[in-house]
Amino acid sequence: MNFSNQNRATIASIAIGSFALLAAGVNFLHAQQGELRGGASSRGDRHSQGWDTAMRLKGQPLPPKFPKIGVDVDRMVLENGIVLYLQEDHRLPLLDAIIFIRTGSYYESAAELGLADLAGDLLRSGGTKNYPPDQLEERLDFIAASLSASIDSERGTVSLNVPIKDADEGLRILADVVRFPLFDESQLELAKQQTIYSLRASNESPGPITRREFSRLLFTESHPAGRTPTIERIRQISQQDMQKFHQKFFQPSQIMIGITGDFNKAEMLQKIRDLFGDWAKTDVQLPALPKANPQPKPGVYYINKKLNQSSLRLGHWGANRDNPDRFAIDLMNDILGGSDFSARLTERVRNDEGLAYSVGTAFPTSQRDTSLFLAAAQTRTETTVKAIQSIIDEIKKMSASKISKNEFETAREMFLYSYVFRFAEPSRALTSLMGLEYEKLPADFLEKEFKGYESVKPEDIDRVAAKYLKPQELTILVVGDFPNFSKDIAALGEPKEIQPLQFNDAPSSGPGAR
Repeated sequence: MNFSNQNRATIASIAIGSFALLAAGVNFLHAQQGELRGGASSRGDRHSQGWDTAMRLKGQPLPPKFPKIGVDVDRMVLENGIVLYLQEDHRLPLLDAIIFIRTGSYYESAAELGLADLAGDLLRSGGTKNYPPDQLEERLDFIAASLSASIDSERGTVSLNVPIKDADEGLRILADVVRFPLFDESQLELAKQQTIYSLRASNESPGPITRREFSRLLFTESHPAGRTPTIERIRQISQQDMQKFHQKFFQPSQIMIGITGDFNKAEMLQKIRDLFGDWAKTDVQLPALPKANPQPKPGVYYINKKLNQSSLRLGHWGANRDNPDRFAIDLMNDILGGSDFSARLTERVRNDEGLAYSVGTAFPTSQRDTSLFLAAAQTRTETTVKAIQSIIDEIKKMSASKISKNEFETAREMFLYSYVFRFAEPSRALTSLMGLEYEKLPADFLEKEFKGYESVKPEDIDRVAAKYLKPQELTILVVGDFPNFSKDIAALGEPKEIQPLQFNDAPSSGPGAR
């Protein structure tokens, strides 16, 4: 599953290296079930002598070298308000540039739905004043440059990678894409048709239906996360709408530029001034970002679709980055279902019971706004209810029982070791610092985050599991062949059918239809 903590787990395994692989092998062959710390977890803390020796040799994770402005990266502000980050890196003859734009789909009104996503696509494919679409592709190919653009919920991003010998042309193209996008009408029409095709196709696969309808249940259409544009709405979007969107958000005061590569800082500063310095400063009044209204919606919901597997999603309201317990919550989620193969849900639902190939949880804590705790899996139709019951059972156990020493140390080290590589590459260090400023976070946020994970104790994880896991508030959504599990699912509660959004050329009637 593509949950964020899996990346931490992968990075951690690299950091621990072959030594930990040997230890894991010793554990597999010789570990014995022992006394647990308070005792309801299935994972023991008593191992073979070889395991204990290996763990002593491993030592504690060392604090990483956190990047600093003025030390590792230079920051300056141009006269028109553009924030510029520069970092020389002479190891390879390359240049990497990234631009953040304060925009996103969360700034859209309901009437503007779909505009930000299309604008992000058209920045890359729609050409510019000086580079029509075909010429843009030709020049990028000729100089072996990679250019990408996207707009997500709260940020627009344009990035460039180019050999240093062609950096001047690459930067000219980058500036043109950001300042003078053409939003070519033929490319806009193509992007609209692709979006319409994706909307129609989204009801053919259980994954997109499950994700979309679960968000719609919890966030509702009063929040951007619960909205989806209609085909009619996409067809209404015009080139003029694109231009108005660009004029509204793409202004110097909303722009951050970061550049890493084989260059001289003074020379690069002058190049950026030449390309962006004449962009007149304009005051921008952005609408307030939306805030979720965390209202529990416990119950069992289903979408009837003839499939040989059921897609499951269970969840309730979670936390955000202002929560002082976020570090313990992250480790708790890792133990429950956020890691690859060592999590409790994986051990039970996949390994022991064979109910799902992929199962896991997410409990995001780094967002500005309140997010959702989620558990997800796919299972055979005939095991739908058993898989749900096993997931709920493990959530209840996690909230009611103490974790083992083994679980705690594994989860904690995964998070701490992940920092070893986070800032190893100069471009990643620069982007991390830019992200802090973009999110209006304090300069020492990264150090405090590391210390936060470092300071978590086993009893903290026990406490937050009891406080933030709420089995009684779970919203349960199943997409599958309902007649074949309808009798069994009544044990979980009275199931309620919901109708997924319909994407027809004309608006549809009925609850939940479009």
